[in-house]
Amino acid sequence: MNRDLVLTNIGTIVSGDMEKGILKGDTVVVRDGKIAAVGARQEVDTSGIDLIVDTDGQTVCPGFIDCHVHNTLDDYAPQRGAVGTYSDALYGGTTTLCSEGEQAPGWPRFYDDPIGCKAAAIMAHRVFRRYRPGGALKVHGGALVLVHGLTEEDFRQMHEAGVWLIAEIGGGGLSDPAEVAPMLEWARKYHFFYSVHLAPPSIPGSSWVTSEEILKLRPNKVAHTNGGSTAVAFHHIQRLMDECDIPLELVVNGNFVNFNKMLRHMSRKGELGRLVFGSDAPTGQASLPGAINRAIVKASCLNDIPAWQVIAMATGNAADLYGLNTGKIEVGREADLQVIDCPPGSCGKDALSAIEGGDPFGNDMVIVDGRIVAYRGKDSRPTARTCRIEGVEQFVTGITEHLFFPPQICRHYEGCEAVERASDAR
Repeated sequence: MNRDLVLTNIGTIVSGDMEKGILKGDTVVVRDGKIAAVGARQEVDTSGIDLIVDTDGQTVCPGFIDCHVHNTLDDYAPQRGAVGTYSDALYGGTTTLCSEGEQAPGWPRFYDDPIGCKAAAIMAHRVFRRYRPGGALKVHGGALVLVHGLTEEDFRQMHEAGVWLIAEIGGGGLSDPAEVAPMLEWARKYHFFYSVHLAPPSIPGSSWVTSEEILKLRPNKVAHTNGGSTAVAFHHIQRLMDECDIPLELVVNGNFVNFNKMLRHMSRKGELGRLVFGSDAPTGQASLPGAINRAIVKASCLNDIPAWQVIAMATGNAADLYGLNTGKIEVGREADLQVIDCPPGSCGKDALSAIEGGDPFGNDMVIVDGRIVAYRGKDSRPTARTCRIEGVEQFVTGITEHLFFPPQICRHYEGCEAVERASDAR
């Protein structure tokens, strides 16, 4: 399938970079699955590319990155009894997921089983090196749950097998700083990424973790800082915002008050670059394929934050945090892109003004590694405008197709080279 294309007649190019903001130009050129040029149509080289997408003045931004999922080994959410959960997220514009610990009935994480947890992490990592839900979704899987009995040799072996994530500490397994401190020394030695959740016990097996423990453990990220879904007292959040520089994750169905208070405070501090989004899906209240889309609208319209900055939280901030070569529109990055627009009749004239006005935006096209994945997700709003390929509009033709069969055109990849490269780079 073609990995070269040109997106042109773009109304707004949102970089996904908190510093660069909105880029000049109306064209993005993709060659061999990577962004090759960004600028004005007459100034960029489009030679040799036959696939030209006319976006009709819509907005182009990076694909979203969900920093917090509890996936299984395939496209199934057992707690919800839902098939196709991750594919739906892909078709709505979320092109990358990062695991915070795989789970399913009987999994070793629920039984303090070090051999099983080690094996599960290696297995999940290897599955998602070669499998993309929905044919294109990039899943960074294989997040180790810390349990009694793990040794430094286990961490060395997992590192050699490519595992680089530790599941949120406090969401299951061990969380006492005295117990996990030696394991985190090994984790740092072997370049693991680890997070700690900030929450009281919300499900069986989870732990009460406060700002005091987090400041001792110094994680790469604080998971569901605003509550998952129950929140700690706000003074714990205040400490983490003001007394450290650890990146902080917001989940759309955590505590709503804390979600907004955090955004306003971090905006005043000029530290929105520390914020990322997660869904905590598919468990509990957060089984939402469109969770990141909803978080973007809610964060922007309720807190007077420009939409392009909130999109950066869902894209470039997350890419920087995890060390991924996606999430931003810049030359050399993986071409994980989407075309978005205001819905028909919106209060806004384009996607950004619709978001700032509180309307859910529509998703008109999803692109992963330069390949067109879908023209609209199953739960995306219609768009006021539609893309044209070779002069032909690509749109949903009627109510049945709109509700049940939106056009999706991708096929499953033979492998997941981009995820494999990201793992190998560590």
